[in-house]
Amino acid sequence: MQGILINITFRFKICLLIDIIRKMEKKIKIAFDLDGVIIDKPPLIPKKLLEKLFRGSKKNGLHYRFPKSKREQTLRKISHYYLLRPPISKNIDFIKKLSRDKRYDLYIISARYSFLKKQTDNWIAKRGLNKIFKKICLNSKDEQPHLFKEKVLTAIKPAIYIDDDNLLADYLVNKGKTKIICFSKDATCEKAVRIIDLSAVEGILKEF
Repeated sequence: MQGILINITFRFKICLLIDIIRKMEKKIKIAFDLDGVIIDKPPLIPKKLLEKLFRGSKKNGLHYRFPKSKREQTLRKISHYYLLRPPISKNIDFIKKLSRDKRYDLYIISARYSFLKKQTDNWIAKRGLNKIFKKICLNSKDEQPHLFKEKVLTAIKPAIYIDDDNLLADYLVNKGKTKIICFSKDATCEKAVRIIDLSAVEGILKEF
C-alpha cells in the first residue's frame, strides 16, 4: 500500500513539473495591425481623409467601404505601392526588438482587401519583415475589417493586439480575452487602451 502511495505521489510531482515546464515554454502572442502601426499613410494625405474614404456611410454600426469598380481598385493599388507607403521606423525597430526575445510570437493581422495582396507582400519583403512574424493574416475573403479581425483574434488568441483605428479597437474590446490597444496620437478611445508610443507595450507585457 505504501509503495502505491509513493508511486502516486511521484507521478503527481512529475505531472506538476511537466505543467510548470509547459507554462515556461508557452510564448506570449502579440499581434499588430499593418497600416498605421507598421506602415505609414501616403505623404501629404491627412489621416482623417483616408478614414472618410475607407469607412462607409452606414449609421447603424461600424462599416467599411469595399471598392467594387476596377478603377477604384487600381487607384488603391497605386496608393499602396511600397514607395508611397513609408515605414514607421520607430515602431519597426521596436517590433524587431520584440522578435529577438524568445518569449514572444509576433503576428500581423491586416484587413487589407484581397486585391492588395501583391502590394502587401511586396512591401513586407522590401522592408525585410517577412521572417520576423510567425504568421501574417490578410483579409483574403474581403470581409468587413472589424469582423475579419474579430474572427482572427478568436482563432489566434494573442495576449495583445495593437490597431490604429480607434472605432475598430473599441469594437474589439470584450470580444475575447485579448487586450486591445489603440496606437494613436490624436484619436480618442472609449474602451481600448490608448498609447501614443509603441514602446509602451513593454510595460503592458508585464501583466502577462
